[in-house]
Formats: sequence, C-alpha cells, structure tokens
Amino acid sequence: MGPRPLPFLLLLVGAASAFAPVAAAAPPDAGPWDELVRTYRTSDGGFRYAALRSSAEHRARLDAYVRAVGEARDEGWSRDEALAFYVNAYNALTVKAVLDAWPLESVMRVEGFFDRRTHRVAGRARTLNQLENDVIRGARFAEPRIHFVVNCASAGCPPLPPRALTAANLEETLERSTRAFVRRTTRLRGGTLHVSQIFEWYAADFERFGGVRAFVVRQLEEPMASAARAAALAYVPYDWALNARP
Repeated sequence: MGPRPLPFLLLLVGAASAFAPVAAAAPPDAGPWDELVRTYRTSDGGFRYAALRSSAEHRARLDAYVRAVGEARDEGWSRDEALAFYVNAYNALTVKAVLDAWPLESVMRVEGFFDRRTHRVAGRARTLNQLENDVIRGARFAEPRIHFVVNCASAGCPPLPPRALTAANLEETLERSTRAFVRRTTRLRGGTLHVSQIFEWYAADFERFGGVRAFVVRQLEEPMASAARAAALAYVPYDWALNARP
C-alpha cells in the first residue's frame, strides 16, 4: 500500500513556505562596544587606551566585536540600523588601530593609519578613509551630523558618543553630539566666528542646511547666534594630538 497523499491545504502551506522570504539578519550586537565606551571614554572627550590595552578581558571583547563587524552582512537593514552600525564600526576600528600601534602620540605619525591599513567591514576590506568617505558620508545617508559622532582618536575631533549608537538612539545622539561640539568649540571674537576646521574640510556636506554658517548658527544660543550671522568666518586649526587619558 502506497503512502497516503497529503491534504491539499498542507501542500499549499508547504509550497508557500518554500518561497517565503528569509528574514534579514540584524546588525551585530553593539553591547560589547557600548560597554567599552562606557568604561574607557572620559567626560572631557578622551579615551583611556593604555587602560584598555592592559585588560586582556576587554581587549578580547573588542577583538570579538571587530570580528563581528567584519562578518556582518548589510542586507535588509533599515537606514538607521545601517548608519549606527557603520559609525560604531569606524569608532571601534579606530580604537583597535591605536592599540595595535601603541604607544603613539598622534595617529598622523602612523603611516597609512587612515588610507592604507584595511579593516574588514560587512564582508569588505576598507580603509578608515573609505569607510568614512565612501560609506558613512555617502548618498545612502546624506547626514552631515555624522562628523560629530565619528571619532578619529585626536584632540581636535568630537568626542566619542557616550554610548554605542543604535537605531533607537541615533537621532538623539546626533543632535546632542552636534550641539555640544559646536557650542564647546565655537568662539566669537572681534567680529569673527571661529569654528572647527572640520567645517572647512567638509563644507560641501553642510550645503543642504544653507552652508557652514547657517548650520553653526542653528546650534548656538542667543545672543551669540544673532551675532554669528553677520560675523566673518575663520577656521581653527585641527589638533592631531592623541586624545589619550591615563
């Protein structure tokens, strides 16, 4: 006696499930990076590289997170999930690159730190420059506020965000980090508005907000904001000293 035929309804369910789309994998858990940021970031914008380097446990967690960044697959992620992932990746890879070159006084003294050494990110080998300029600053995101959450391990750079970025906290973190950096570094002296050199290097990124001046003014409080609208614009030279703290 042969096998009994499956009911027609079960056949339909089986056929449908065979062609059902596979759920996209989420970005890797940023929890390990979040723990490291909360442990080693300092309130004045620095980072305790030597302390992290001396902890075998935390170095292992950083290495594991970096591996997860390399093995991730950017497929089906939302815009905010992807942007949070790539910013976290850049920041974590920068910290790892500093530790690998330790000791050092500036990342600019490490040959190829940004434009030669490659790191695996979402299955592709990229330099830090490629990750920042081709991906994070790319048309997919078109978000100039990323300049205030990406950290290049230097004194002139905006501090690391106090927590790892997630899709849920992305907007709030972008707003807070941008406002805090602009207000901390912008000075009005003798009719001239002095702003970070970041604005000179990436001026084109701020055109959608009416240009550098308009973007900066939006972050300032009165009466400085009104005075800034008529002031001449000058750029403060970037400080490439390592943002290391004990």
